[in-house]
Amino acid sequence: MSGALNGLPLKPCLVWDARQVTVWLDPPLVGERVVVRQPAVGDEAGLVEMATDERVRRFLGGAADPVAAAAKASARVAGGVWGQFVVVHRGSGDLIGSGDLARKRGPWEVSYQLRHRYWGRGLAAEAVALVRGWFFAHTEHDLLIATTQQANDRSRRLLERLGAVNVGAFEQYGLVQQRYEFYRS
Repeated sequence: MSGALNGLPLKPCLVWDARQVTVWLDPPLVGERVVVRQPAVGDEAGLVEMATDERVRRFLGGAADPVAAAAKASARVAGGVWGQFVVVHRGSGDLIGSGDLARKRGPWEVSYQLRHRYWGRGLAAEAVALVRGWFFAHTEHDLLIATTQQANDRSRRLLERLGAVNVGAFEQYGLVQQRYEFYRS
């Protein structure tokens, strides 16, 4: 049966119902070093740490107020929103990142962030690759985008290493952003 979920056409081999909307990563995506899964109780501290860390939020609008970050983390864990995910380190079980798959600017877009102490190990790239692979395997879309500030060299290099094509710049929030595109291969 084919259909659509939140405007996302699904391949005919998939059957989606209301239960699956809230557990979109069931089973989770498992990589060599990371697991990408739905947010769960116990993830709040890691989510708050990322939201309030100036280094993590440097290119994402700045650090959030701790009280607001805690409320948002609790809502994310309780919400079961389709497309939201967390990244967990397979070896330690630590929550190391988060992100989402959503329509923000027209096409479907993957967004991500990683706790600072896990930067520079290729873990974000592994997580984004898993989400990209899931997206193209389970939808009929041929395009997935990611955007980052032009000044965020690390994120730009990550996207380029994963095969995303830089298709140009645009201004948002008074800053130059770069749009990257992944295409179905």
